[in-house]
Amino acid sequence: MFATGALWLLFHYFVRVHGEFGDRPHALEIWWLRLHGAAAMLTLLVLGSLVPIHVRRGWHQRKNLLAGAILGTLAVTLIASGYALYYFGGEDVRPWISALHWLIGLSAPLVLTWHIWRGRQHRKRSSVEQSRDEVSIRKLPEADAQAPLPLGSELRDSARRP
Repeated sequence: MFATGALWLLFHYFVRVHGEFGDRPHALEIWWLRLHGAAAMLTLLVLGSLVPIHVRRGWHQRKNLLAGAILGTLAVTLIASGYALYYFGGEDVRPWISALHWLIGLSAPLVLTWHIWRGRQHRKRSSVEQSRDEVSIRKLPEADAQAPLPLGSELRDSARRP
């Protein structure tokens, strides 16, 4: 979605075709906008699938909340401003909504990268802590470390014995 939006901006503001009646928009400009709309529909599907699992789990585990909250706010703002570009306000408000939409859209990949980086840093720290726990378990006294644990029927049998 970022690529199609950036390409639309590039073609809309910087790529013009010289015709016999003056400058006109490049023929690909409308296609970048159409592809951007299609990518937006796919992105809505992806975001909808992330909310019940990824977002909910991160929220309950209190992990990566700041970056996730900022990314979620950006997504909601992009959705609202994209909707507003088509269905809200008149020609006097449209340039402001458009500028807001593309400024946030251009910054979204940076925030997404930051969110992913922070999540990986947190995962790395968690795996280091887990490794430390496993090392401390291995350092149990010999008698405790080698004693077999009752499993399955052995557990039931040991529960019946006095």
